[in-house]
Amino acid sequence: MDDVDRSLLHRVADGDQRAFEELYARHGQPLLAYALGLLADRGRAEEALQDTFLALWRSAASFEARSTVRTWLFGICRRQALGRIPGHRPAPLPVEAAAELPTGEPGPEAVALARADARAVATALAGLAPAQREVLDLAFGAGLAHAEIAEVLDIPVGTVKSRLFHARAVLARALPVDSTMVRVSGRETGR
Repeated sequence: MDDVDRSLLHRVADGDQRAFEELYARHGQPLLAYALGLLADRGRAEEALQDTFLALWRSAASFEARSTVRTWLFGICRRQALGRIPGHRPAPLPVEAAAELPTGEPGPEAVALARADARAVATALAGLAPAQREVLDLAFGAGLAHAEIAEVLDIPVGTVKSRLFHARAVLARALPVDSTMVRVSGRETGR
């Protein structure tokens, strides 16, 4: 994917409008969803997306390949979206918050998330801290890897993992468990 994106970006740097349109087709929807998650306002999210692609058009030649094109675009989108929040200043995360890292094994929270209905999920997501919600949006909405999320947010990978862990724990507590599930010999099965 990144080889294709880099090729398209080089063509955009040369003024190729079709390459620009293809990059938009490849990344526009996930970027819009991410901006919408940050801003909770479709109009402002669309403006952030528009400004993201305007910045892409203007600065394609300055891409230094220190990240993937996709990660670079999410970083631009984040700055565009956060610039639309009056008085926004990112709050530093205390080091203690990174103390608990996830084990990587699916736990009860994964089962609860898989069984919850959309309304309950939306309510639970609204109750997350903005930093946790943003990491979830990037991980599950945009499909970015932990290292890519860390780069977009300019935080350590351990902090990304910690925020994901805590967000999952909050969601697991907030979401109902499907009552048709029973525990049989150490694994979940339907009745």
